[in-house]
Amino acid sequence: MTTGKGPVTGQNVLPAGPEGGTPGPGPAACGHALRTLSPAECFELLEQRGIGRVGFACAAEIMILPVNYAVAGKTIIFRTAPDTLLAAYAEGRVSFEVDSLDEALREGWSVLVHGHAHKVTEERVVKQFEGRMHLEPWAAGARDVYVRIAPSRISGRRIKQS
Repeated sequence: MTTGKGPVTGQNVLPAGPEGGTPGPGPAACGHALRTLSPAECFELLEQRGIGRVGFACAAEIMILPVNYAVAGKTIIFRTAPDTLLAAYAEGRVSFEVDSLDEALREGWSVLVHGHAHKVTEERVVKQFEGRMHLEPWAAGARDVYVRIAPSRISGRRIKQS
């Protein structure tokens, strides 16, 4: 990333503290513990949220786009329009991330899913999704392409006061 004055690196950027001033004490100094989440805990957290980000390789770039989603069994389902990048790249390897952060408490969690996306085309399954999930896209317009992410790997971390 550049700022017009050369590349931004860890050597010339300090994280801002409260009110943009000097950085406050780090998480360890505040008594915060970082722990790895089990796959079961990750799925439990995924089921509590509804907005995530899908990452995929697109031409010479990596795209990361927000979607609203639902969990069906151990898969992630979202809807998109047929003329979107998400639909065009819906048959391939993807990453999916969901998180929840409380900046004031310096607590939160993040779940990262790696897997394969597939368009759901079987009419019976689409009807089941429509009837059970009530997955309503936030964006206007027809979003009639259902995409399922089948996880191959799931990981997560939580930071919390100890």
